[in-house]
Amino acid sequence: MAAMKLLVLAVACYCAYAIPQKQSKLKTTIFGDEKLEGEIFEKYDVAVAYDEEAALYRLPTTTKPTHYNILWAMDFTTDPQTFAGTVEILLYATQTEVNQIVLQSADLTIGTVTLVQDTTSVPVTYVEEPEYEFLRINLVTGTLAYDATNPVIYTLTITFEAPMRDDMYGIYRSWFRNNYNDEVSWMASTQFQATAARKAFPCYDEPSFKATFDVTIRRPTAYSSWSATRIASTVESTNIPGYQDDIYHRTPIMSTYLLALIVAEYGTLEVTNDNGELIYEVIARPSALSTGQGQYALEVGQELLAEMNNHTDYDFYSVADHIKMTQAAIPDFSAGAMENWGLLTYREAYLLYDPDHTTNNYKQLIAYILSHEIAHMWFGNLVTCDWWDDLWLNEGFARYYQYFLTHWVEDYMGLETRFIIEQMHTALLSDSTANAHPLSSTPGIGSPASVSGMFTTLSYNKGAAVIRMTEHLLGFEVHRTGLRNYLRNKQFETAFPIDLFTALEEVAQAAGALSEYGPDFSLVEYYRSFTYQAGHPILYVQVNHQTGDMTIHQRRFDINNGYLDVNTQWIIPISFSSASDPDFNNTKPTHIIRKAVTVINRGSVGDEWVLFNKQQTGYYRVNYDDYTWDLITAALRGEARTQIHEYNRAQIVNDVFQYARSGIMSYTKALNILSFLEFETDYAPWVAAMTGFTWLRTRLTGTIYLEPLEALIAQWSTAVMADLTYYPSSDSEEFMRSYLRWQLAPIMCQINRDPACRAAAVSQFNALKTSNVEVYPDNRAYVYCNALREGTEEDFYVLRTRFVTHNVYTEKILLLQTLGCTRSADALNVFLTDIFEDNQLIRRQDYTTALNTAAAGNEENTQIFFNFIQNNYELVLQAYPNIATPLSYVSSRLRTEAEVDAFQQWATQNQALLGTSYQVVMNGAESARLSIQWTAGIVNDVNTFLTAGYQPVLTTTQPPPTEAPTPDLEPMPELIQPETPDLPDSAVTSILSMTVLAMAAVFHYVV
Repeated sequence: MAAMKLLVLAVACYCAYAIPQKQSKLKTTIFGDEKLEGEIFEKYDVAVAYDEEAALYRLPTTTKPTHYNILWAMDFTTDPQTFAGTVEILLYATQTEVNQIVLQSADLTIGTVTLVQDTTSVPVTYVEEPEYEFLRINLVTGTLAYDATNPVIYTLTITFEAPMRDDMYGIYRSWFRNNYNDEVSWMASTQFQATAARKAFPCYDEPSFKATFDVTIRRPTAYSSWSATRIASTVESTNIPGYQDDIYHRTPIMSTYLLALIVAEYGTLEVTNDNGELIYEVIARPSALSTGQGQYALEVGQELLAEMNNHTDYDFYSVADHIKMTQAAIPDFSAGAMENWGLLTYREAYLLYDPDHTTNNYKQLIAYILSHEIAHMWFGNLVTCDWWDDLWLNEGFARYYQYFLTHWVEDYMGLETRFIIEQMHTALLSDSTANAHPLSSTPGIGSPASVSGMFTTLSYNKGAAVIRMTEHLLGFEVHRTGLRNYLRNKQFETAFPIDLFTALEEVAQAAGALSEYGPDFSLVEYYRSFTYQAGHPILYVQVNHQTGDMTIHQRRFDINNGYLDVNTQWIIPISFSSASDPDFNNTKPTHIIRKAVTVINRGSVGDEWVLFNKQQTGYYRVNYDDYTWDLITAALRGEARTQIHEYNRAQIVNDVFQYARSGIMSYTKALNILSFLEFETDYAPWVAAMTGFTWLRTRLTGTIYLEPLEALIAQWSTAVMADLTYYPSSDSEEFMRSYLRWQLAPIMCQINRDPACRAAAVSQFNALKTSNVEVYPDNRAYVYCNALREGTEEDFYVLRTRFVTHNVYTEKILLLQTLGCTRSADALNVFLTDIFEDNQLIRRQDYTTALNTAAAGNEENTQIFFNFIQNNYELVLQAYPNIATPLSYVSSRLRTEAEVDAFQQWATQNQALLGTSYQVVMNGAESARLSIQWTAGIVNDVNTFLTAGYQPVLTTTQPPPTEAPTPDLEPMPELIQPETPDLPDSAVTSILSMTVLAMAAVFHYVV
C-alpha cells in the first residue's frame, strides 16, 4: 500500500511540474492600445454581445418567401436625399394555423400594406415592433392556406420611404468630387450585411430565407444605376419628367443581405461576351477611370475569377442567365468591401490603382480583397451559412482564398509567406483570451448587435487558419474535391458546418487520405474540436534525447496568464522535423494527438534540435523544455539556421514573444532565443519580430529601458537593413524586398539610431518639394513622416495641400497616415480641426486612420491631442457622439502614473459633460495604469538581457532523465451533428486539474 501511495504521489508531482506553471495571480496583458478601433482586441471588453433571449430577435419560420419584386425611387433634390419604394413579396405558409406574417423592417416609414391570394384580397392589419425590428402583419380573420405538396402563394405588397442614411448602412448617401475643385456630386449606395437590408425594404432579413429578386431602380436621367444583374430595359418613368426606370433581370436565389444598388454619375470600364452582353466591369468616378486607375482591377479581377471558376469547377456565370460582375469603387464605405452578388463594392483605396502613386501595399490589398470578394461568390453567396453563429463558413473561406487565390494568380506578392504573419499569428493572439468565442454555435446570437459581434478576427483569420490546416491534413487535391462536392451539394441553399465536414470526410476516406491515422480518427470530430471550442492549444514538448521519446502535453493557451484553468482537449494533427531529418517540405501530419499527454518517438537519439509544426501549418503553439530550447537556439545562431524553414523561424519568434508576455518564459530566455535575428535577413522572421518588439516598445515607452531596447533592435537589424538600404535597388525591384523595407524603414526611422534613415527621408522629400521628383511609392510612408519630423510647419502644409488636391485615393490615405508626424503643435491642431470639422475633407471612414497618426505621430502628440479635445469639446462631440472614442487615443498613450492621475482628474471634474461615457473613459485610463504596473514587473527581467547580452547555451549536458508519461485520459466521445453549441462534458475538464485526473487514472488502473 505504501508503494501505491508513492506511485500516486509521484504521478501527482509529475503532472504538477511537467508543464511550466503560470503565475498564481491572475493578470492582464491586454491594454488600451490593443483595444482601439481596428486593433486586435478591439472587441475584447465586450467580446460577443450575447443575448440571453436571442430567439426573440429571430424570425419565425411559419412563412417563407419565394420571390420579391422591388421598386426603389431615388430623390437627390431634397436635403437629406430620400428614397421611396414598393415591395411585392411572394410567400407561402409552411404549416397550418398561420395567422401572422412576420418580416423585418427598421427606420422605414410604412405606407400601405396589402395581401392577396391569386386575385382575392385578404384583409390585414400591421404593427411595427421597433425593439426587435419586426413588422407584424396580422390577418383580420382566418389563417393562411397551407398545402405541403403545392404551396399556396400569397402576394404581400408594402410601400415605404425613408431618408438616405449617413451611417453607411442600408441605402445611404455618399459624395465625391470628380476633380478636387469640382462641385460635390451626391450618389446612393448600399450595405446590407448583416442586418441592414431591413433598413432599405421590409423583408425576411435572415440568411436562410433565400429567394429571387426582380429589381427596378427609378433615377434621374443624368444618373446611372447598377444592381446584381444586367439591365433588361430602361423606360421613361410614368408621369415623372426627368426620371427613368432601369428594369433588371432576375437574380439568382439569394439571401437579402447580398442585394445591392448604386445610383451615381459614374463611369465604367466594360467587358462583353461574344454576344455583346456585359459580363465584367469596373465603375468609379470618371476622373479616376480616365487616368487609368481601374485598369488593374479590370485585368487581375478577371484572372482571379477565371482561376476560381477552375478551382471550384463551378462557373460563376452559370448561377443566373443574366449575372455579371461589377466591381464598384465607393467614396464612403465603412465595410471596406462587400460581396454583393453581381455588384461587389469597395472603398476607392481597395479597388483603384495608379502605378505612379499607389504603394505595393495597396496594390496587394486591391488584389487580395478582390480575391476575398470573388471567393464569396461561392462561399457565402452560392452556399451561405445558415445563421451568423457559423459566419466562418463564409468569411473563413473568403479569407483563405484572399491569400491563396491571389497567390495562384499574383505569385510574386508572397501571400503564402505573409499568411503566417498576417493571419496565423493574429488568429492565435486573438484566440488566446478567456472570452474568445468559438467559430461555431456561439450562444446568444440574435440581435443585430450580437450578429455584428461575430465579425471578428476569429471568424476570419482563425477560420482561414483551420481551413489551411485541414488542407495540409488531407492534401490539396482531396481537399479541393471535398470542397467542390460541398458546393454542389448545398448550392443555392444554406449550410451548417456538418455539411462541410461530411463532404470532406467522404472524399478523404475514399481517397485513403486518413488511413494512416487509424480507424478511430474522424475528420468530423477533428474539425469540430477546432470549431466548436474556443481558444487554441499550446503543446509543451519534453524531449528525452537519450531515448528519443517526446512527451507532449496539450493545454489551452492564455495570453494573460499562460494557461487557462479549463483544460480543453483538441484532436491535433502534428508534424515535426529534427537535425537528423530536417525535412520541412512534407507538411502532411505524421501523428494525431487527442489526449492531454501523449508520448511519441522522434526517430533519433542524441542531443539534437526538434521543431514541431512544419511551416506552421497546424493551428497551435509549441513550447519546449529548456534544454531543447538551447539546442534550437544554437541551431538558429549557426549554419543550421537555413535548414529551418523561414515560416518556422517566424513561428519561433512569434511564440517566444507571446510566452514572455504571458509569463511562461522569461524575457531573458526569450531574447536569448531571438538573438539569432542579428544574422537573419528573411521576410517572415523579421516582420514577426517587429510586431513583437513594437508591443514591447509600447510598454517600455516612458521608462529608462526603452533606449537600450531600441539600441538592441538597431544592432540586430544591421544585417537586414544593410541588405535592404533605404532606397529601391531598381525600378523593377522584387516585390517582397520592397515590401520588407516598407515595413522596417518606418520603425528604424522612428527609433532613430541610424542617421541614414532620416537623412534618406529628408533627401527624397526635398527632391519632391523643390524639383517635383516623386518619391518612390513604397518609400513614401517613411519619407513623408520623417521629413515632417525633421522639417518645418511649411512642410506640413506642402503635404496637406497634396492631400486636398490629389486624385489618387491611396495617396490621400497615405498622407492621412503621416500628417500627424509634424513636430509643429500649430500644424497638428490644424490637422485635428480638419478631422473633426464637417468640411467634406476627411471622410468618416478615415477618421480612425487620421486620429491614430494625430495621436501617435510623435510622443508629444498625445498631450497636444488631449488639450485640443478639452478646448474644442463640442466640435469633437459633433464628429464623435461617443466621446470615449477620441479620448481612448489619449488614454491608451498615457505613460506615467502622474499622467493617468491628471487624465482621470479631468474626467472626474467633467463627469456631467462626459455623461454615459464617463466610466468607459475612466476605464481607459485605468488600463494605462495597469500597463505601467505590468511593465514595472518585467523591466528587471528585460534589463538582465539588455545588460548582459546573449549568453551562450550549453548543448553538451546530459539529457534529462526518462519520465513515465501520464496515463491516458478518457478519450473524447463520438460527436454528433452539431445541433447545440455545448461540447460533451468529457471534452472539457473544467473543474478537475490535471493532477486529480492523473491520480484518478492511476487508481483505475491498479484496482
